[in-house]
Amino acid sequence: MRHFVAAMIVLSGLTSPLAAAETVSGLAEGYSSRSVQESAPIESTTLSIGNLTITLASGTIAPIEAAGEQIGVFFTGKGSLRYQSADPLEKNVMTSNVKRATSLRATANDKGLVIEDAFDRLALYANSADLPSLPAAKAASLGEGFKNHREVFDRDQYGPAAHLHIKRKLDAQGMKMARAEFAGGKENLVYLYDPLVARSETLYSLHRIFQGPRELQKLWYPVVLSDQPIARDRRKFVEPSYLLTDLTYSLTAQGDDATLSVTETIAPRVTAQKVFLFDLYNKAYDSNGKARNYTLKSVTDATGKPLSFHHLDDRLVVGLPEAVPPGETFKLQFEIAGNFLIRPNSDSFWQLGTEPWFPQPDLNGQFYTVHSTVKVKKPFIAFAPGVTVRRLEEGEFNVVENKIDKPVQFAVVHAGRYFYEEEVHDGITIRIASYAMKNPAAMKKLSNLAFKMIKFYEPFLGPFPFKEFNIIEINEYGYGQAPPATMFITKEAFSPMMGEMNQIFSQGINHRFAHEIAHQYWGHVIKMGSREEQWLTESFAEYSSSLVIRQLKGKDTYQGMVNRWKANARDAGESSSIAMANRLRTPGAPMDAFMQRTHLIYDKGAYLLSKIHREIGEDAFLSFLRSYQGILAWTYGTTEDVIGILGRLTKKDYRPFFEQYFWGTGMPM
Repeated sequence: MRHFVAAMIVLSGLTSPLAAAETVSGLAEGYSSRSVQESAPIESTTLSIGNLTITLASGTIAPIEAAGEQIGVFFTGKGSLRYQSADPLEKNVMTSNVKRATSLRATANDKGLVIEDAFDRLALYANSADLPSLPAAKAASLGEGFKNHREVFDRDQYGPAAHLHIKRKLDAQGMKMARAEFAGGKENLVYLYDPLVARSETLYSLHRIFQGPRELQKLWYPVVLSDQPIARDRRKFVEPSYLLTDLTYSLTAQGDDATLSVTETIAPRVTAQKVFLFDLYNKAYDSNGKARNYTLKSVTDATGKPLSFHHLDDRLVVGLPEAVPPGETFKLQFEIAGNFLIRPNSDSFWQLGTEPWFPQPDLNGQFYTVHSTVKVKKPFIAFAPGVTVRRLEEGEFNVVENKIDKPVQFAVVHAGRYFYEEEVHDGITIRIASYAMKNPAAMKKLSNLAFKMIKFYEPFLGPFPFKEFNIIEINEYGYGQAPPATMFITKEAFSPMMGEMNQIFSQGINHRFAHEIAHQYWGHVIKMGSREEQWLTESFAEYSSSLVIRQLKGKDTYQGMVNRWKANARDAGESSSIAMANRLRTPGAPMDAFMQRTHLIYDKGAYLLSKIHREIGEDAFLSFLRSYQGILAWTYGTTEDVIGILGRLTKKDYRPFFEQYFWGTGMPM
């Protein structure tokens, strides 16, 4: 199973000097100043990288140089591309996205699906062996064309191209990697061949949005058309490049401004590395569309020595002077400041939620304990997950310190004008925080409801995962969210009979409450290591909540939930499998794609669980849930584990079931 153990060695000897051009910041600067050199005519040239074939029929080509090194070529003229998807698991979502997001066609052949397009401009960044030879003849300068090309593709929000270039150059010099940017055809397309970080080859189209902040309307956003694994099986857990194993931070907040000091323990996996990629916001946007800034002031090692870094487009790359081998750990210290505390609709609260407000790896690298200290100016008070070490006043500030000693994802902090009460039930502190005013009746009711639901879950999901549980009112309607040891729930839960809006949204509030409590098991004890496995958090929480509703309201109400899941799953039709649903995109109608995703990851997955439950019976099904929680406690789950545990319990092979209904688009009757 995927339990991680790392030697806790703090590296303090990261002192070897690097030439400025070979540091992360130096390489990023060199890449950003790339330019084209003398051009030459070219014709009848074909290039192949992975499943992509590029044909340069006729035109002009020039080398792209950065920091005195050729890193690619730029072509203008007549060209065409042909991309082959040979992965049957992505057939449906690829067909959907190509149809809804582009003017292209995904054409079937004996290998899978093919996309073809013409282009009149190409920037190809690749290893020298994958670049075409340049003729000796001279042609007109391509400088202006390359500048215009960069105006589009440098605004690509998939992630800074420089960061992947830096990672390859410093950590995997000989590894074959490529990025191709196509313009002038039916679509602006980007192809990535990345066996190092994503371990995929990806084709995506670029799109703009025409609503929201004007600054965002200038950017280009990706719609993934195809994403095929390189040397891996997408059914299996993907070993991360590194793990974030501990997060220690101090946050001081005054109004919208904050200072954030973060220390992270990093554990490289598989190979020695000196370059580490993180997600970290550069900007966030408030309700008025105003940009709020995250300024990364410094990155240092455990001894305080500065490290080279580059922070752009919500991505961060940090470089060490020497590679750290797998099995050892080191610490990074980050100092961040800015006006990034956003109060929605000018309300008296803010939240740093399940997004990259601190440097973090992708899902399969998030496996960290947490030690947090939060200081907020009065009258605000703060809440963070974990056992409360101390809560006190320091002059003008309210302070809270918390610890989580189990590995989690999605650390959050929330603060505002709140009143709270807490009760201890069988050793679990349940803390209810009401917004803006005291609400003792609701606090008592919700505390008792939470405890009853926890006690309902414990016989088949195990002891409640956390010693303290925060339930925090959000001054909006209609949703809940469940970070570790926390439930954010909107205000109809606190006053379900006050006002028409409250009464509308309070329908099903017990179901929503039960769903979010179930996430403490499905989402934290069992984690999702990729977006393809999100059903393990959402479908399992949804189905667990239906067992609560069956207990509270009877079998007919439970059956009504099953019928709704089935109907919603049918509405999603063949647009995607459950596994690929997070890839669904419809740029012109984003809510359509969002609803289909919801109908698959929440509803169809829960419906599959209801079918298994009905087939194997109550005792065996509850034993399955108990076994899953026990065997994979505090690590990442996969659908392969579901198949294996069900097989051991029932002596039946469930692989065909999941191939047809989870990885495929079939619907069981």
